[in-house]
Amino acid sequence: MVAAVAAGALVLSGCEAQNNVVGGLPDPLVFTTYGTTTGSYADLAGVTDRVSLETGARVRIITSDTSVGRLAALRAGAAKVGRLGDEYIFGFEGVNEFANEDWGPQDIRVVWAPLSPHGVMTRTGDGIESMADLEGMRVPLYTANPSANAKVQALLAHGGLTLDDVELVNVGYGEQASAMQDGQIDMIYGAVYGGSLYELASNVDVEWVDLDADDEEAVERMQAVVPALNVGSFDRAPAQEEGEESNGVLYSVAIAAYDDMPEDQIYTLIEAMAKTYPEYKDTTISLPRWEPEQVLDVPTETPFHEGTIRWLEEHDRWSDEAQAKQDELIERGERLDEEWAKFMETDPSDEDTYRLWLEWKRDNGLAKESEEITSGFF
Repeated sequence: MVAAVAAGALVLSGCEAQNNVVGGLPDPLVFTTYGTTTGSYADLAGVTDRVSLETGARVRIITSDTSVGRLAALRAGAAKVGRLGDEYIFGFEGVNEFANEDWGPQDIRVVWAPLSPHGVMTRTGDGIESMADLEGMRVPLYTANPSANAKVQALLAHGGLTLDDVELVNVGYGEQASAMQDGQIDMIYGAVYGGSLYELASNVDVEWVDLDADDEEAVERMQAVVPALNVGSFDRAPAQEEGEESNGVLYSVAIAAYDDMPEDQIYTLIEAMAKTYPEYKDTTISLPRWEPEQVLDVPTETPFHEGTIRWLEEHDRWSDEAQAKQDELIERGERLDEEWAKFMETDPSDEDTYRLWLEWKRDNGLAKESEEITSGFF
């Protein structure tokens, strides 16, 4: 059975019963993810319910609305695995909210990486047919959400725009639908199957901005800001007719864990998710994309877990290209740990740590163009 619990309770209780193993998994196996009203939570609940029935291990889900809260649960051992946003990338690199003396680079590994469609929704009457048409329009700047803000910046780059070309409006990520309905913003960015978007579409005449997948220069501009983004199609979303498709962006809202999670347990988890896919694939509208053959099999910005690699190897999904990228990322992680230790010896001030860390990375051959673009420091 799957149970949802408050994050604080399990963080305080630490590794409660985590030494018990049932069916090859910790019992209980605790996940962390977004709040109970999100699509990420609904997806995870559908998957873990079948995993629990398959293995016999109890599964719990603890939630947090912040990236630090989710990663803190993993680091403290209150959760073993998480369905995370970009905090698994930010944590690995030690950037954004993790660029401080309490965090720094983390030894995080990707466990399972299904792709999730996201898009840009606008009011039909505004005549916004491409991202370029948002010039001078009111665009959300999300409170305490550098991941979503980077995606918006990348999508604007697809249209040849920068943040200076739009009017930024402070808004909570979960408040976008009401903000658009109240006339405060001119676009919404988010997962295309979000419940609030269905409600908005029933009250406001809205449509999706259809990205041009064939404009290679536009895609390159977008990926310079967020390398993991790819243009891809989606259907059955709010404001779409039956059979209609639109192009948004696809990227992974990955399952991740720390590298010290035992290989056998990660392998068992993946085997259970893959085996029970036919049983949970219709639980939510987005779970068909968890089909094992569609899950990413080459690491991009964060290394894969050894248990994941073992499963991919057994299913002829692990390539020389993937191994080369894995080796590169493992080496990068080691360098990040070494350089962070040296950097902290300089005793940077709290308010300047992020900027100075990015400068340190640049000076020591670890700079990432995407980080420098989204940070606003360069």
